[in-house]
Amino acid sequence: MKQQMVFSGTRKLAMGATVLLFILMLIPSIALAAPIGSTYTVKVDTGYLALRTAPAYDYSNEIGQLYTGEKVSVINKGGTYWWVYSSKYDREGYVNSNYLTNGSNPSPDYGTYKVKVATGYLALRTAPAYDYSNEIGQLYTGDTVTVKEKGGTYWWVYSSKYGREGYVNSNYLTNGSNPSPDYGDYSVKVATSYLALRTAPAFEYANEVGKLYTGDTVTVKEKGGTYWWVYSPKYGREGYVNSNFLVKK
Repeated sequence: MKQQMVFSGTRKLAMGATVLLFILMLIPSIALAAPIGSTYTVKVDTGYLALRTAPAYDYSNEIGQLYTGEKVSVINKGGTYWWVYSSKYDREGYVNSNYLTNGSNPSPDYGTYKVKVATGYLALRTAPAYDYSNEIGQLYTGDTVTVKEKGGTYWWVYSSKYGREGYVNSNYLTNGSNPSPDYGDYSVKVATSYLALRTAPAFEYANEVGKLYTGDTVTVKEKGGTYWWVYSPKYGREGYVNSNFLVKK
C-alpha cells in the first residue's frame, strides 16, 4: 500500500512537471504573438536594410534584405535597433531604425506632379543617383507622382502606379498644382488618316498614345518648334502633337 502511494505521488509530480514544461514551451509563441504596432517604410539611399536575428551589425545575423519602399510593423522600440515584423518574410527580427520612416507621420506632401520626358521613361529609383541597378519602375509622360521631399536633383516621391515610394530626377516633373499656360483650344485638321498624340516631340510609332481626327479638340499648354504640348479631353491626358495640323478655334 505504501509502495502504491509513493508511485502515485511520483506520477503526479511527473504530470505536474510535464504541464509546467508545456507552459514554458508556449511562452515564445506568446511573445511572437505580441501586438503589431505602427507601420514604417524602409528608406535607404543605396543597398538594403538588413533584417537581423540580433540588434547588431554583423553579416552572420542577416535573415532578410529590405529595400526602399518596403514596409515593416514595429513591435518594440529601443535604442538604434527595433524589433519588427516583416510581411515580406513573414517573420520578426531587428532592423536599424535610422532607415525607417513612420507611415503614420508621413513626410510633407508637395503636391502632384506629372512626368514629362522627351523620349524613353523617367526611372523610379531606390537611390538618388543614375544607376541601372537601382531602378524599380518606369514612369512615362503623363504619369503622376506625389512629391514627398525636395532637395537637389533627385526628389523623394510616391508613385500610385507602383504603390511605392522612390527617387526621381526632378528635371522631368511638372507641377500639377501650377500647370503650364493655357493657350486655348485648337481643332485638329488632317487631310487623311489621323494626328498622333505622342509621348515625345518626334515622329515615331513607338511614342504614339492616341489618334486624333479632324474636328477633335485639344488645349495647347506649351508652344515651341513643330511639336506642341497639349491636353486631349478625348484621352484625358497630355502629350505632343504636330502643330502643323492644328487650327485655332
